[in-house]
Amino acid sequence: MFDKFLITLDIMWKGMVSIFVVIIIITLLIMLFQWFERNFLDRKDN
Repeated sequence: MFDKFLITLDIMWKGMVSIFVVIIIITLLIMLFQWFERNFLDRKDN
């Protein structure tokens, strides 16, 4: 009984960590695209 509980906690922990890692990667990509647009694409217009 206790072993199955620990296995389910291990699966839940890995799933939560992977979800947070994906959210952080998406956030960093959006910030990188905004920085790229602000620094390079806006200079072409001027």
